[in-house]
Amino acid sequence: MTTEIGDVLAGRARWCVIEGDCLDVLLAAPPCEFAACVMDPPYASGSRTEAAKPSRNAGMVRSTRWANRPIDCDQMTTPGFVWTMRTLALALTSRLAPGASLLSFIDWRQWPNLVGALESANYRINTMIVWDKETFGMGQGFRLQHELVCWASKGSPRICAADVPNVLRHPRADAEDHPSPKPVPLMEDLLRVVSAPDDVVLDPFGGGGATGVAALRLGRRVVLIERDPGYARTARERMRAEESGSTLDAVRAGQTALFSEK
Repeated sequence: MTTEIGDVLAGRARWCVIEGDCLDVLLAAPPCEFAACVMDPPYASGSRTEAAKPSRNAGMVRSTRWANRPIDCDQMTTPGFVWTMRTLALALTSRLAPGASLLSFIDWRQWPNLVGALESANYRINTMIVWDKETFGMGQGFRLQHELVCWASKGSPRICAADVPNVLRHPRADAEDHPSPKPVPLMEDLLRVVSAPDDVVLDPFGGGGATGVAALRLGRRVVLIERDPGYARTARERMRAEESGSTLDAVRAGQTALFSEK
């Protein structure tokens, strides 16, 4: 575990995907200073009341497909969310470089809770970023077409690009291997502002690997942490495909065996 992270930090590898709980992995990791952290945590905001969260979206296609993943389907309570975010933020404090940014996706319901968790861990809140998905989703009335990103930092933020607005327009990514994937071009926009070429960035909720693919395309090194074995496998496959210039289907068919297991 720690050897793989150490290889990326030392420049012997461009990326690694660590399978495990992000808190456990970070506590066991070698001393390091990541240039930035970008994450898409479970929002835990899938209902208007806490009592309704365990049964959220019963019968809907998305919840049926991912029914055995309560955290992924936003069924964690708000106290659990706040504890998780603050504990992670504290664990990251000693592993982020001075001025490093922490970018976290979130929705409008949990925005104030996320901000409180980060501020209480001594992070500076810089601004709100809006991801405009270009088409609205299900619902009634004013139907949701956006998600938010909280831009926090360890002190005054290091800024690597000044040509990116705080409203980013990118269509949704297909939810084939993960219930809430993020489009790679969106992740590229975020990483361009908070990191420079050859910087090492961290995603503690690695999911299907969109942050990792974006990092490689921009010439960054990247560490992904993902507790779900299936998602971690998908992330590795996507990283191998990106690094080799192959396709995901080819990697899954075993036609790209150029890189060792990360």
